[in-house]
Amino acid sequence: MDERAWIMETPDDREEQYFDGGGVMNFDDGPFRGFMEKRLLRPGINLYRVSATSDRDWSMTPDGDAPAGHLVLGTMLSGAGTLEAAGNERRIWRGGGRPFAVSLAERQITYNVGAGEQWSAVTLLFEPATLEDLVSRDVVPPLVRAVLKDGRLPVSEVLDADRALARAAQEIFNAPYRGTMMNLWRESKALEMLACHLDRLGGEEPQRAALTTRELQRVREVHELLLSDLRTPPSLQVLATAVRMSPRRLNQCFRLVHGATVFEALLEARMQAARHMVRECPEVPLKTLAWQVGYNQLSNFINAYRRRFGVSPGQHRRMGES
Repeated sequence: MDERAWIMETPDDREEQYFDGGGVMNFDDGPFRGFMEKRLLRPGINLYRVSATSDRDWSMTPDGDAPAGHLVLGTMLSGAGTLEAAGNERRIWRGGGRPFAVSLAERQITYNVGAGEQWSAVTLLFEPATLEDLVSRDVVPPLVRAVLKDGRLPVSEVLDADRALARAAQEIFNAPYRGTMMNLWRESKALEMLACHLDRLGGEEPQRAALTTRELQRVREVHELLLSDLRTPPSLQVLATAVRMSPRRLNQCFRLVHGATVFEALLEARMQAARHMVRECPEVPLKTLAWQVGYNQLSNFINAYRRRFGVSPGQHRRMGES
């Protein structure tokens, strides 16, 4: 894809954003706050990292060539919204770790994001010759085979959260290296992401019973209990007993509603609460802040925060002051 620009829109604002010479665009002087980065990993594979938010509903649309045969394989790390691609039904996502696959197919593709949601994603864009070369020695999933056969085939899929894919995407997003080592790290993790995507696209979705009205209410009760005490929340077993469900079924239902297990949702709630306090309560020491969201060891809190947001809480606080 050769984008001339990305169109960023809210109901009352529209901006064109451009990559600089280093393949990065920063948007912080309008309703949008965040960045997008584009990097060539190897011939035929482009990596995109994006993290952004707005206080209003907003959308991102690439303005430029969307050539036939190109396939996008990505993972939503956080946020909620919809994916709209001409020729396919609108796809909805909520919660982190959700993989998606979209064929460019010479059409417009738009990502719509909810107001206030911190949206982050890692996306790999494969040219057809490169993708065919990478998967030629293996069994190609029907969806990928169809895109390689017909470059204009409209494909748009958003799948259930996948822990292995989310981990690989997060490791790409927050690479622990710089320079040449960072490039090697990202390339290896990109191939890991590709393998995980092919596994998901080639296998059948797990069969899960739909939620009953009673189970939905119980999931809501558990979610409220989690948010009410981030410092010392009940264990999974205690929560399951309280709503008369097995721990396994509770996690299953929780994932259906929130796109994450009970533990993953608790971790996300802790990180979001910590992020708010880091920026809005500069007088609170980090050790106290860590304790308030359930971390007895400051080092564990700092590591968790860095994994989630890519910077330490101290760095995040200094960024807010600058």
